[in-house]
Amino acid sequence: MYNFNRIAKSLTIGLLAYDGKYSYSKGCEPFTNVSSYQLKRFLDREWDENQKLEEYIRSLEIDWSTGWLMGDDTIIEKPYAQKIECVYWQYSSKNKGFIEGISLTVLAWTDGKRTIPIKFMVYEKDINGNPVQTKNTFLEEAVEYAKNLGIVPKYVCFDSKFSSKSLLNLLNSFRWVYFTQLASNRSFNGQQLKMRRFQPYSEEGNLKGVGHRVSITKYCKRYYATNATGKHITSKYIVNHYRVRWSIEVLFRVLKQLCHLQDCQGKKTRTQKHYVFMCIQAFILLQDQNEKSVYYAKKIFQQKYLRIKINGNKALRQLAA
Repeated sequence: MYNFNRIAKSLTIGLLAYDGKYSYSKGCEPFTNVSSYQLKRFLDREWDENQKLEEYIRSLEIDWSTGWLMGDDTIIEKPYAQKIECVYWQYSSKNKGFIEGISLTVLAWTDGKRTIPIKFMVYEKDINGNPVQTKNTFLEEAVEYAKNLGIVPKYVCFDSKFSSKSLLNLLNSFRWVYFTQLASNRSFNGQQLKMRRFQPYSEEGNLKGVGHRVSITKYCKRYYATNATGKHITSKYIVNHYRVRWSIEVLFRVLKQLCHLQDCQGKKTRTQKHYVFMCIQAFILLQDQNEKSVYYAKKIFQQKYLRIKINGNKALRQLAA
């Protein structure tokens, strides 16, 4: 059974209710029995954030036999935080250049209405400058982890940076359908994709290093692939299914705009990981309010936050129940 202490609940509520740049002192303002020092100690403490996430999502009533899985990464920008352990120079497609920040990779489940992060990884390096775990290796582990949770997705979506041969073969061995984007230098039927002349419809063939047949199409100078084959697999079919991946972009936007994902100033990697988990928990709680939108739900939380300031811990207990 998922259970967390009052400090964690206070932190989650503070992330949702506070508007503006979040800090420990601002987040605990209305809570007479929680101090900013307690919030800091809680995030610095040793505990497994992905284990807590598993306990949390197991406590939710979700039909895992529906929906689909999506994998992607984002950069938590930290331009003035060189002393944070997991801040590195990262390439940003948004900025079209390298920026300083924390790389966050997430595997999420969605049914089109709710989006639930299943597992996440904060990119870090060892003392020799080598990655502790690569993003592709993490996504392979996360997919196996999702299978062990009992998730049976209709399909899995991810972009070209994650479309490694090992991941494609792994998904096909699960008999899961995937939709992905491919880099233009991938070899298809003995020829690089950028050297081929594609027709307006999808083509079926062999991708180098992949032990099953794939259907590939070119759309707006980009290449898309799936392990689903047959006459019904048209170019439009592949592209439309791949576009469902947009839900994870919405997840990242809401985490940054409404859940203060970029506001943690903790210097330890452990602290940053724990803070990411609290933001994810806040995001899931925000979705479960059944409001018109997450932005409207945020306003409702801010109103409750004001009531906590007036009524104290009694209102906090009602909100955190």
